[in-house]
Amino acid sequence: MDTNRKNFTLNLLGQVLVFIINMVIGLFLTPCIVDALGTEAYGYIGIINNLISYLSVLTTSLNALAGRYITISYLKDDKKETNEYFTSVFFSNVVLGISIFVLSILLSVKLEALIHIPEHLVVDVKIAFVLAAVSSSISLLSVVWGVAAFIKNKLYLNSFAQVVAGIVRIVLLLVLFTFFTPRVLSYSLGGVVSGFIVLVIELLITRKILPGISIKRTYFSFKKVVELIKSGIWVSFQSLNKILQTGLDLFITNIFVDTISTGLFSIAKQIPVVLNQIPALLANIFNPSLARLYVKEQKDELVQHLNFTMKFLTFVMVVPLIGFVVFGDNFYALWLPNHSSNEIATIQLLSVLTVLPCLFDAYVQGLYYINVLTNKIRDSVLITFAFSVMSIVTEIVLLLATDLNPLMVIAATSSVFVSVRYLIVTPIYCAYILEIHKYTFFKQLIKSIVTSVVVFVLFYLTKKVLIIDTWVSFLTSIFVIGIVGYLVVFLITFTMVEKKKVLTMLKLDRILKRGSK
Repeated sequence: MDTNRKNFTLNLLGQVLVFIINMVIGLFLTPCIVDALGTEAYGYIGIINNLISYLSVLTTSLNALAGRYITISYLKDDKKETNEYFTSVFFSNVVLGISIFVLSILLSVKLEALIHIPEHLVVDVKIAFVLAAVSSSISLLSVVWGVAAFIKNKLYLNSFAQVVAGIVRIVLLLVLFTFFTPRVLSYSLGGVVSGFIVLVIELLITRKILPGISIKRTYFSFKKVVELIKSGIWVSFQSLNKILQTGLDLFITNIFVDTISTGLFSIAKQIPVVLNQIPALLANIFNPSLARLYVKEQKDELVQHLNFTMKFLTFVMVVPLIGFVVFGDNFYALWLPNHSSNEIATIQLLSVLTVLPCLFDAYVQGLYYINVLTNKIRDSVLITFAFSVMSIVTEIVLLLATDLNPLMVIAATSSVFVSVRYLIVTPIYCAYILEIHKYTFFKQLIKSIVTSVVVFVLFYLTKKVLIIDTWVSFLTSIFVIGIVGYLVVFLITFTMVEKKKVLTMLKLDRILKRGSK
């Protein structure tokens, strides 16, 4: 138990450090990059990342469940099967990585025919696109090496790799944008370098903690590859759904509106995208325990663990996300001083529309892993696909047939449909595949929503009496309000037993005991 608690604390600390690195890139580097490149050019960073995600859908069916199969076979002490999965995924990803690179080269030849690119940015954007594809290919090779830390419940080791890579990326970007001519490709080059560092470190970690794992040509099994693809095809389809619902925003803005609006939208998505990484990072900490409970067929304990995961993610995420909704305009006014008040208002509204689905996602993020564990994804994906199609159709109809603000139509439509999916489809389907009452998780979901409303009212009323016009006043205000917010959420969310558990997990129980003495 002590080992599990220690690993949990280290895993949590590791994920926090990863988030801090991502926040530094998003929070501190973005204004520098925007000022250096200009709003128009900055928009292409988001578009390029989205285009690469479209290509990466091809790899999802193989890799989505790779960790599951490798982990379960290892926990069953089947070394032969573990090595077969490990080797088969690795060699397959080598082929997929090369395929993505080749496709990116072919697409880059006529990239300006696919999206609107000003003539003076064509070459820069094309090279950046190819470099982003190289970064994606490198990440594919890291898939199997990252499983070792998961199996041993030592995710903090992977976090260490990401932190080191993130620090190197920050330094590299600062050098490139400070001492060289600012270019879009510099951002993608940073991704290539950081991806390679993660690959090398995770390789060393695997050799250290899983010495029995090895990649040999004799272990390669085409049958295993087919098994993984057949099982993961629906996860791949789910990735396509995500693209249809949120990943096309910048692309559609580029086509239906203009490049400046695309840049503003890209800026508006920057901080919410970073914040949205936190639930997935935190939920990943609970997944090793979920896997063990599932393998042992301890359903009651599994459901309890899922409910606690929902509570914990609510506790962590409500304060920053609601805080961003309430105080976002103050933040943007200070963060982007060179932008007009109208641009700030637009960015803030777009950010709110982006953050709300992130909040709802945080409530249910802990339930997603059950789809992977049970390998029952199809029905959820089909329902989600229906939402995705309705979202795109509604969006296009509104853009073509109404005089509504096109930028708001694009942001609001996807936000509404994604939110409905998070709040309805996810909890019901998770209960369905666990063969428990379909409303099992709604009690906690409703409680999370009520908690968010309470925090919103608290923050909104507090803002009315504050004067925030400098970074000092902003940081001081959000620090104090944040502490109060977390205390309120802590008291509302957890039972007495769970409060003690959380304090122990966060190592705060020792601090409180010392304080009482």
